[in-house]
Amino acid sequence: MMKLGILVYAACVDFMIRSANLLGVTYRDTNAFLFFVLWPAVTVGLAILVVVQRRALRRR
Repeated sequence: MMKLGILVYAACVDFMIRSANLLGVTYRDTNAFLFFVLWPAVTVGLAILVVVQRRALRRR
């Protein structure tokens, strides 16, 4: 299980480094964007989706 965790982590870091190179920014910039912008936006979006679906189910 430990090897799987290391492989997933290495794949994620590799993806972030490649993304940074593709966008012409640093790894730290892409990491900050991921954790300070993208992740909170997805979390808020999913929370809104849950509320909308809950209201739709209650109307039935």
